[in-house]
Amino acid sequence: MSSRKIQVTKNYAIFVQHSNENRPLDLRKHKKLMDSMKIYGFLKCFPIVVRRERGGDGKERLLVKDGQHRLIIAQTLGLAVYWVEEEVDFDVAVVNSAAKPWQLRDYAQKFAANGNLQYQEGMDFSDQYALPIGTAFALLAGTTTFSNCQNAFIQGSFKVKDRAWADAVAGLYGPLTAMSPHVKNARLLEACMAVCRVKEFDRNRLLSNADRCREKLASYSTRDAYLDMMETIYNFGRKQLLGLKSAAVMAMRERDAISKNKKNKKSEAA
Repeated sequence: MSSRKIQVTKNYAIFVQHSNENRPLDLRKHKKLMDSMKIYGFLKCFPIVVRRERGGDGKERLLVKDGQHRLIIAQTLGLAVYWVEEEVDFDVAVVNSAAKPWQLRDYAQKFAANGNLQYQEGMDFSDQYALPIGTAFALLAGTTTFSNCQNAFIQGSFKVKDRAWADAVAGLYGPLTAMSPHVKNARLLEACMAVCRVKEFDRNRLLSNADRCREKLASYSTRDAYLDMMETIYNFGRKQLLGLKSAAVMAMRERDAISKNKKNKKSEAA
């Protein structure tokens, strides 16, 4: 009879991969798991699950039912492997499909519950402006895409860097989409991000003009098309014109250059 006692070994040869049931091994898709195990090692609370079977040669073998990537990473890093036997010949695909992956809000709630006020501010900001968590945290980080701050967010080291800009962008995007819901998409949000980097930009002027000529609020597939629309609306009925699109594009380029220089300096310092 098998034992559910957690056991430990560095003899990787005792395990056999259950290749006809499990997903193909691909460490390229499990970089985060590799990074985690470099930091924490092989956690005893997450043992691999095996089933003892007798092969055609009469010899017993431990078939890996769950945890094949943890096993191969442990072998790569030279870590001891924690494992446990299971009598039931379960279908790993069915068992794993029942688990719900962590959502971004789950991470935010976790760190906020542990007293991290940066994450609480991010969730409050998301709720205030009815923005997706990823969009809200990206804006607060002062960046255009969540991928730029994703690692810090998941690791619990996220920092709010540009609340004023985030408020300006959300305070422009929300009213515009409320006036004309069909303009609501990621490209409009990118255009709002760009114009809110222009020092002389007056958000109230754009919103006031947009309210007066709502027929000019149209849906487009590119950021620059939305910038053209915004410039037209911004200068509607005005004698003092502003080249809003060119100013916004230039402001974003300058911002990108500054960010790139900072990354280069960090790389050189490292």
